[in-house]
Amino acid sequence: MTNPRTILRQYWGHDSFRGSQEAMIRDVLDGLDVIGLMPTGGGKTLCYQVPGLIREGICIVVSPLIALMEDQLAGLRAKGVKSLGLFGRLSEEDLLRQLDNAAFGQYRFLYLSPERLKQDIVRQHLERMPVSLLAIDEAHCISQWGFDFRPAYLECRVLREMHPGVPTIALTATATPQVLGDITGLLGLEEARVYRDSIRRENLRYAVSRSEDKRYRLRAHLESVAGSAIVYVRTRRNTLAVAAFLNKHGIQAGPYHGGMTQAAKSDALRDWQAGALRVIVATNAFGMGIDKSDVRTVVHFEIPETLEHYYQEAGRAGRDGKPASALLLAPEADSDRTAEYFLGNLPEVADLIQVYRKLNAYFGIPYGEAPEMPLPFRFEAFCETYGLPAAKTYNALEILDRQGVISLLQVFKTTLKMRLTCSKTALWEYLDTYPDLQQTVHILLRTYGGLFDFETPVGLRSLARKLAVPEASLLTSLKRLEKDGLADLQVREGDMEVFFLVPREDERTIHAFAKSVKTRLEVRAGKVGQMLAYIREVKDCRQAALMRYFGEDDPGRCGHCDLCAPSPGHPGIRDKVLRELRQGPMTSRELSRAGCHPENQLLSCLQHLLEEGRLRLDKQNQYTLV
Repeated sequence: MTNPRTILRQYWGHDSFRGSQEAMIRDVLDGLDVIGLMPTGGGKTLCYQVPGLIREGICIVVSPLIALMEDQLAGLRAKGVKSLGLFGRLSEEDLLRQLDNAAFGQYRFLYLSPERLKQDIVRQHLERMPVSLLAIDEAHCISQWGFDFRPAYLECRVLREMHPGVPTIALTATATPQVLGDITGLLGLEEARVYRDSIRRENLRYAVSRSEDKRYRLRAHLESVAGSAIVYVRTRRNTLAVAAFLNKHGIQAGPYHGGMTQAAKSDALRDWQAGALRVIVATNAFGMGIDKSDVRTVVHFEIPETLEHYYQEAGRAGRDGKPASALLLAPEADSDRTAEYFLGNLPEVADLIQVYRKLNAYFGIPYGEAPEMPLPFRFEAFCETYGLPAAKTYNALEILDRQGVISLLQVFKTTLKMRLTCSKTALWEYLDTYPDLQQTVHILLRTYGGLFDFETPVGLRSLARKLAVPEASLLTSLKRLEKDGLADLQVREGDMEVFFLVPREDERTIHAFAKSVKTRLEVRAGKVGQMLAYIREVKDCRQAALMRYFGEDDPGRCGHCDLCAPSPGHPGIRDKVLRELRQGPMTSRELSRAGCHPENQLLSCLQHLLEEGRLRLDKQNQYTLV
């Protein structure tokens, strides 16, 4: 078959394309290079999968995310399309077999990570393959001005040099004008046709809430809208805490994060997609490749790092075209915490040199040499040995990984998860019988909140240090609680493996990319600043601000975001607030319950009264008359 619409109907069951899809596919089939800037959910994969099924040969797809590649491979195989992927840990024998299969097995698609392009054996085989199309997915990763720069993406140009007559299609949902310039120049796509589908979402209402009581605001929002929802948080711990809070208030919710087993993640996803769970509370590990069109609201419980992250995640609401909302919970205090969270632990060049030298010393690697095999690595023990701060050290290791100095493998940062399955009364009675466990349980409860409500990660090493007992002894005590039916435990061994990719040269190794590291620090600081500016905006349209950020001219106001269409006026709200506060200090939530609403005008009124000096806010987040 050579007709794109026939392919679309047969394999995807659709009768027509959306946006620029068909025009891009026609250009690729005519042998032209194409750059496609398409919104989240805009159907980027069809733009290379359809011509990949028509053109003779194998389509090579470069993607940065293993989970996304696995999902797309599963989708193609379910349609009967021969496809394979080169990612994860493959022995040389397995790698050669896969490459031979790709070259001679009549496969239509070969997915690989950009790091594979650095391997000579892979390059040699790719050069000899009958290639039909080169597809660079998530192409923004090639730009150091992007939010997710991957130095290995610079190797993508090698594919064009190998196959100069083969068309290239580069796709992304998030490219500022600066990033688009890098995609064009670094991939040699100066003659490419550029298609930009507007990121405007007429059905999506963006809003920012400055309420200091985020849990109350989240609950109120979910109770005010119907249908499926995603709540994004930053940490694994918060996926558990927020899900437990929602369930406590009758809203069916489940956690989803990168530390869960594959089976647990699959179960959570299945229940959410089937409607057994209304809300999925997730870190940003959730979303790529997950297609649920009827999500009615996406809530960011914490401020994301960049506008790119926010746009991609918020855009998972309302993909069916029906009305949907994107709510960002951002009280004033969260802005400072956000800057500290994303920027306070970023390593500078001196930090990278220190961590790299300590890492080599930890394994006893001589100058000028590199081990030939991955080495088992306990991250917590490494930080403790050299007195290194954990967050900054882990970020340093990630930079070394991205720069191709080391490869971090098999990350298991949590060694123990625990939940108390008994009542508090039953626990106290048990401790009366077994007094030798009292100190362990008391310190455990003081250190980790929520053990009675949800499965909680427990740091064995730090807890053992507080109790002045060996880790093995502590684990034995906790297993007694499990054996006697008072607790559930999940124990996993190991942290990471480290594979040294280049010989040790200390400062020289780091100085090779020191300038790039400094630039990335500036870029990340700038992007965090732009995210915070979006939140503080009080006049501009939310959607228009996003559109301008991504390079769209004269976007116009959307007419329905929280800044375009605030709630109807309430002329007596100022007087009502002052009357209520004469009775004593109150939070905004208490004021709202007392009849000072709608919420957006209440918060605006409180802000003005604070600026005028009529009110002050105490440590309990209560407003008091001055």
